[in-house]
Amino acid sequence: MLPQPARRPSAAERARTLLEHASSTVLDVHGADLTARPGLPPQVACALRPDGSVAVLVSRESALHRITALARTPLTAELDCVDVAPVALPHRVRGRLLVRGQLTRSPGESAAALFPRHGHHGDVLLRLEPEYLALDDLWGSECCVDPDETAAASPDPVAAEEADLLQHLAAAHADQLLLLGARALDHHRPATGHLHGVRPVALDRHGLRVRLLLGDGSLDARFDFHRPVTRPDDLPEAMHRLFAPTLTP
Repeated sequence: MLPQPARRPSAAERARTLLEHASSTVLDVHGADLTARPGLPPQVACALRPDGSVAVLVSRESALHRITALARTPLTAELDCVDVAPVALPHRVRGRLLVRGQLTRSPGESAAALFPRHGHHGDVLLRLEPEYLALDDLWGSECCVDPDETAAASPDPVAAEEADLLQHLAAAHADQLLLLGARALDHHRPATGHLHGVRPVALDRHGLRVRLLLGDGSLDARFDFHRPVTRPDDLPEAMHRLFAPTLTP
């Protein structure tokens, strides 16, 4: 990958961001044959509570809720969180997080505070106590991410807006992305491989990752912001500074 980033999020920050903003999350209860049922596996939404447990939002009518409600002891369960780039490009899967632990009901708890963007009619909360987290993403593989560190970490502040921003870049700024990619190759041009496209892959508080499409494959390049952003409102200035060398007067 080129250029190399100067700053990178911690494994705990990446795990929390992926847990709460994954493209899809499936909850599997060990010993319960959920995948053999007709249709797609049940999708769930997740959020971390201050005590480190994972709140899992499921439908009241789901098999997940029925199985948990009937259980007399905690169930061994696993969350499979998959992160997919929101634009078309080769190798779109950006990351995967596995969270294994003990699953129980969470009666009487309101979902509105933990999931303000979701409708809650007919939904209930379950509680997963994490015992093991494994992360594999664009930054690398991290086995046994500490659950307490993950609970204490903050999710990336631009994660909720990332998909819309990347789609806008891909649709409206293809020429600038191509110039940015050419800039990345200035000091590292492969012996073969003509640059014929650049696609935005990921955006976080530290910077932008793009994928350079070459005649013989692809390469990723990271571009750091001049300083990490702390909120989505900081992104316009950060992006302008990032693209400034590619802009024509």
